[in-house]
Amino acid sequence: MSILRTSTGTWTYDFWHLGKRFRKRYKSRADALSGEAQERLETEKGFSTDKKLTFRAAAQLFFEKHSKPSKRSWKSDLSLLVRLNKLFGEKKLVDFTSLDIQNMRNYLQAEGLTSASVDRFHSLVKVIFNKMIFWEKFKGFNPANGVKLKREPNAHVRFLSRDEVIRLESYLRNDTIYPHFIGALHTGMRRGELCSLRWEHITFPIRDIYVNKSKSGKARHIPMNNVVNALLRDLYGTGKAPNELVFGDYHPDYVSHRFDKTCKKLEINDFNFHSLRHSFASHLVMAGVNIFQVSKWLGHSSVRVTESYYAHLSPDFKREEIEKLNRLSDYSNPAGQTNFRQTCENSGGFAIIEKSNID
Repeated sequence: MSILRTSTGTWTYDFWHLGKRFRKRYKSRADALSGEAQERLETEKGFSTDKKLTFRAAAQLFFEKHSKPSKRSWKSDLSLLVRLNKLFGEKKLVDFTSLDIQNMRNYLQAEGLTSASVDRFHSLVKVIFNKMIFWEKFKGFNPANGVKLKREPNAHVRFLSRDEVIRLESYLRNDTIYPHFIGALHTGMRRGELCSLRWEHITFPIRDIYVNKSKSGKARHIPMNNVVNALLRDLYGTGKAPNELVFGDYHPDYVSHRFDKTCKKLEINDFNFHSLRHSFASHLVMAGVNIFQVSKWLGHSSVRVTESYYAHLSPDFKREEIEKLNRLSDYSNPAGQTNFRQTCENSGGFAIIEKSNID
């Protein structure tokens, strides 16, 4: 053991391993011996953590080795990391506590970010620490695990009415994004999926669209209805190269921006291009299509995701169950001839509804 007494009376271990020097001071010789034994055990197992590793360095490593090579959302990660580096940049990973994560959440919320946006920052910090632990760059508790994400309930799903569909179709009929509009409304595909769709993914004999890359990472097949089949045959014309883009070489941002301007002009409020996907799913569910099948066409990672957004729109959703309450009351008088006074006459919680004649 390389235990030495320092001039200040403390004890230190000091040794080299694979060209790297390891040393640390302790108040007692026993602590120094224990510390050296633990350090040697870790280095011999190949588990050599970098106690000087900063958040900025860890974030860069995460981005270069994982995010950019393997995530479709790497640009989003890059944007979040810019802000996180301003908050944590030179802070060492070993110095992080869960309080730092809570302070980050409080700061971002004070800046006006929604809980969902704050959760994205929180989740990214969490995965960076997990990767550093997995890659044996950091050893210890992940501080992001000590603070709960604030999972907010799904917002109200906005979908187009029949009248709004007619107005949009009429206005966009001769527009460059008309095919994108019809495609999204009748297939539920995301704007990125539409803009990257190629003719090699279209099979006319069986009326099938193959989406080889989706947000969930899974490929899926979407059947063409008559509207989509007619649209694609018009676009195909006398023939196209297999690798040619179906909807033309338009950037997804261009499609969204142009569609947003159209909605604003037509006064179709609280609606964007992604909401066409909600319209696709909502109208199918309201028509009685099995929600499991809708989930497959949407490419959701789980049917639970689909249910959380659209189950309440199903014609059969809890209708039979709620009708069982009918026996509690007898309301058969024409509207306007009676009024109602609710009084809770027992602790059971049900209100007794009494009727009285209007003078």
